[in-house]
Amino acid sequence: MRRIGTLADEATSNRFCDYLQTQSIDAKAEPSHDSDSSGGASATPHDIWIRAEQDVPQAREFLAAFQADPQAKQYDVSAEAERLRKAKANENAKKLKLQKKVKMRGGSALGGPGNSGAPIPVTITVIVIASLVGFFTQFRDWTPPQSKENLTVEMQVFYGLAVVDDYTYVETRDPFYLMKQGQIWRLVTPMFLHGSTWHLAFNMINLFVLGSVVERIHGSVFFAILLLLCQAAATLTQILMPDWLEPPLAIGASGAVFGVFGFLWIRPKLDPNYPVEIPPINVMFMLIFLFICMTPIIDGIANGAHVGGLLAGMVITVVTPKL
Repeated sequence: MRRIGTLADEATSNRFCDYLQTQSIDAKAEPSHDSDSSGGASATPHDIWIRAEQDVPQAREFLAAFQADPQAKQYDVSAEAERLRKAKANENAKKLKLQKKVKMRGGSALGGPGNSGAPIPVTITVIVIASLVGFFTQFRDWTPPQSKENLTVEMQVFYGLAVVDDYTYVETRDPFYLMKQGQIWRLVTPMFLHGSTWHLAFNMINLFVLGSVVERIHGSVFFAILLLLCQAAATLTQILMPDWLEPPLAIGASGAVFGVFGFLWIRPKLDPNYPVEIPPINVMFMLIFLFICMTPIIDGIANGAHVGGLLAGMVITVVTPKL
């Protein structure tokens, strides 16, 4: 805190602090240590203290104007200042209550997902299934046979979870062909397929870091819905992109991961009581990575899925009621 000056008595000091409150400047008045308080508290000069350093220059300007005419009508704001203080106190109380709730669930007011506490079954289940499927299907490190009848078990599993199998796509050129036959799960199951151990590790680490925070704050049901909607949006976006820009078929959980990132990135901006916020440096890293993937530096990336998932997470943040 920074002291910006001294006023003659308690009443005058409180009048000025009330005015600063209406200007969104947090201040307080305290008896000056340099004065003789034998005349009583009301007659004691009071120092004006400003909490935030960035508010000091403007507060000094307000103080100079106040000292010139402390009885001006513009400073009759005690009722408004009291209303603002109560509103701020209620807001802080809500935030503290939510932070305690997160802590009880095993989360942290700083969003640390590694803390022990309540289980995160959806996050762990997705990581386990994706890891098992990745290694079982050999990360698609195989050449499909000429005939669909000669598929091995791992190939059948891979094609059963993909948007569409190679044979059907070559024959129909329709990525939605199997979904039109009722296999709607193919909108989301590509999140369990990955093309390499690096691809799997990158997605699962980010899913754990981001997803466990959301699951601890909002619960497993909400997080499962968020994950499914973001993955579905990612798959649809990739399919609907022009073929000359990117192929329609994609695998991996990165679309869902970007969706969870978008949710956590935007939510604190809309809700000041939200208990976590992604550090700006981490936001910058994710956005730079998103951009780099669109350049020739990294090829073979499903950029449509990344963008679709990200936008879905941001939209869900806006339309979801505060929880």
